[in-house]
Amino acid sequence: MAQGPPDAPALLAFAEFIHGKPFPEPVLTLTQLKREVCRVFGCENAKDLRQSSEFNLAMAGRSFDLKTKADWQKLYREWVGVPEAERHRSGATCINGIDVLENFRPWHVFGLEPSTATADDIKEAFRRLAKEHHPDVGGDPRVMERLQKMRDSLLAFR
Repeated sequence: MAQGPPDAPALLAFAEFIHGKPFPEPVLTLTQLKREVCRVFGCENAKDLRQSSEFNLAMAGRSFDLKTKADWQKLYREWVGVPEAERHRSGATCINGIDVLENFRPWHVFGLEPSTATADDIKEAFRRLAKEHHPDVGGDPRVMERLQKMRDSLLAFR
């Protein structure tokens, strides 16, 4: 206290010490998922979202029930981002803490900054990941296929 009031990370560390273990990551509620997805498409609610031409164009060829939390989670992952509780995963299908079969986040998976990455940076990042995740070296073929789609989608905009 002699150094001034504690900051938020110090208070959290103290609370977790008293609690005896780290607090679990917050899980997004259905209401929060809906609000964030609707915000991306400039809608007030799910009814407006269903009528949104922008949303319908983005979802062309796919069907979403929009009645289950699982569908809203998929939309959130695709259009908003990876929930904080899912950012530090590990396993055969995870790269940089992201499960590539669940989340399509190529910039994060490739470890690149969208504003500064060049086509050569994208290709080099793909080569680096392919050396580790290619089926010929014991990687999962589904992960490799997903990495190829990510590379192609990033290069399409360069």
